[in-house]
Amino acid sequence: MTGPTRRAFAASLLGMPALAVDLPGVPLHVTLGPERLVAKEVAWPYLFHSREGVTALFGHVRWPAGGKYPIHYTSRSFDGRKTWQEWKHGPEHGRGPITEGTAVQLRDGRCLLFDVHVEHVGNKRFETNYWESRDGFKTIRGPMKFGFTLPQAAVGTFDDRGEPISRMYLRRSVVELKGGDLLACAYGHFEDDKTPTEYGPKMNKFRSFLLRSKDAGANWNYVSTIAAGPVEQEGFGEPVLLQLSKGPNAGRLLCQMRTGRESPIYQCESDDEGKTWTGAYPLHWMYSRFGRTRPIVGTDPDLIEMQDGTLVLSFGHKPDYREHGNYLAFSLDHGRTWAQVTPLSHKITSAYTGVREVAPGELYVVYTASETHPDEPGKAKYETFGRTVTVRRK
Repeated sequence: MTGPTRRAFAASLLGMPALAVDLPGVPLHVTLGPERLVAKEVAWPYLFHSREGVTALFGHVRWPAGGKYPIHYTSRSFDGRKTWQEWKHGPEHGRGPITEGTAVQLRDGRCLLFDVHVEHVGNKRFETNYWESRDGFKTIRGPMKFGFTLPQAAVGTFDDRGEPISRMYLRRSVVELKGGDLLACAYGHFEDDKTPTEYGPKMNKFRSFLLRSKDAGANWNYVSTIAAGPVEQEGFGEPVLLQLSKGPNAGRLLCQMRTGRESPIYQCESDDEGKTWTGAYPLHWMYSRFGRTRPIVGTDPDLIEMQDGTLVLSFGHKPDYREHGNYLAFSLDHGRTWAQVTPLSHKITSAYTGVREVAPGELYVVYTASETHPDEPGKAKYETFGRTVTVRRK
């Protein structure tokens, strides 16, 4: 898809009023609640919701010039997101948690939270920290070590700032299987990944891969490459993983990945707990009852399954071009097709989002926005906003 085509697609979204989701022929009533400021100067938000009703916001504030790690932020709401309480880690918690949403609540009630930056410690071994909460993130204990060995990994690569790194990124999702094992998605560079990204000649295109733990997150083993290859602007990065619990393919794994700042989101599936995957393909959404489709262009997908089986995808458009904003898309057939792309905000954005179902038919969404003029994205000062979204099938 060419640049002008992407721009035309995004422009069509920007012209779609919020009430359009309730026009005849669309499958869902989607109602947006008021937008509220959640966290000042937090430009990369990630969301978690515990069974106890605690909503947690994890985020990055900024990257110090030349810094190895971002300044991070943690906040929790105990009253249905009416108020938020920032949590500051103490020296006993190490440097973190510096996470990008990699949190899971196990069936026994424990919540695990994993550091995103898994550093090379020698001999293709990668290690970092994770933390635990036994009260729905009211209190947090740790750090504890976790790690994995990747003989095929590349070390001594570069990130999108041009800074040298030797790390992998554990990101977004941990899935607890019926037998108790955990699956997690990660991304980084293997030795075969040598194609530069479109706009960063030092940073090569990424691959996404799957890890499995048999001891509640302390040790992980490589399972498979989810997707690799020099596609689009960046290859396959920033994955999010979901296991379907409903429908004819219950148990299927879905993985969605970012492929660039102006590239489509890609998806692939596995029916054998991640040992093998379908080929990754760009997502499209159906915008008319006559079967017309457009690509879902955006970055940083987040993906959940609602209690009624509806899948929800949140994503954003980077401010590299004028058609920026944050969006939701929906699937009523367990990820086979997507429809009803719904704008959340048209302000300039860092394009990082998070979505969770906090009650039956009720979503809570976080995203970033700035009042900065869209022609000056480098001067943007981002804040994290949240809003409730109600979803009802017609």
